[in-house]
Amino acid sequence: MARCKLHQIDSTTTLHTSITGNPSSLPTLVFLHFWGGSSATYAPLISHLTSYHTISIDFRGLGLSTGPDDQSAYSIKHLALDIEDLLSKLALRDILLVGHSMGGKVAQLIAGRNNTPNLKGLILIAPAPPTPLVLPDDLREQSYTAYETRESCEFVIRNVLTSSTLTDEATEALVRDMLRGNRHARRAWPEYGMAEDIREEVKGMRCPVLVAAGENDVVETRERLEREVVGCYEGGEMVVVEGVGHLMVVEAPAEVARVVEEFVAGI
Repeated sequence: MARCKLHQIDSTTTLHTSITGNPSSLPTLVFLHFWGGSSATYAPLISHLTSYHTISIDFRGLGLSTGPDDQSAYSIKHLALDIEDLLSKLALRDILLVGHSMGGKVAQLIAGRNNTPNLKGLILIAPAPPTPLVLPDDLREQSYTAYETRESCEFVIRNVLTSSTLTDEATEALVRDMLRGNRHARRAWPEYGMAEDIREEVKGMRCPVLVAAGENDVVETRERLEREVVGCYEGGEMVVVEGVGHLMVVEAPAEVARVVEEFVAGI
């Protein structure tokens, strides 16, 4: 059974976390979610990782976390600094970051900054690369409204983010999260987060990196991940999860759990 806890970062920001397992089990797996998701996105995956201590975090302004009423306060660096602050306060011994999509970009920045001394490795699941992505004006405008209504959320889930059929329950959980975030957090990623260039910062990364790509992912394609993520890190490895799209943590949690377990065993 997951245990929930709130952590005060500053006067405007409180991070909600979902925790499972025994803190004495090493390493602690720390999960960072995709744009529009929350710690709950990882519940299907974590249900297959019962022997680990896990902490899933809602980014500021998303899920059940709070954030400032400031449209410029949701950059990748802001998100990374929150997580660094939280991990420092928790004083965990061995940490392995698991970052999905936007959460993968945050994880790369944290690792590159080298301010988390007990970080032992990264698992990047369909991660946003450290390179900037600048969308054409029409696509950027469409992204602003992607999570505006229940109908738009369901369309994105079924036609963009997945390549297999989710249960109604899984779809409803995703829709609920997509509609929950505050307006600044929901707009920040398409407005400026995806365009942030963190290539210089990630050059400082010294830990092992595994990238998991979805065979049918149209958001972060295998080719782009090979070129712009794996190619950035000496010794970086890639695995391809067959038959899934961008939301592989929900589409194929058992398969992704095996990827996690094999990487942990290897380090």
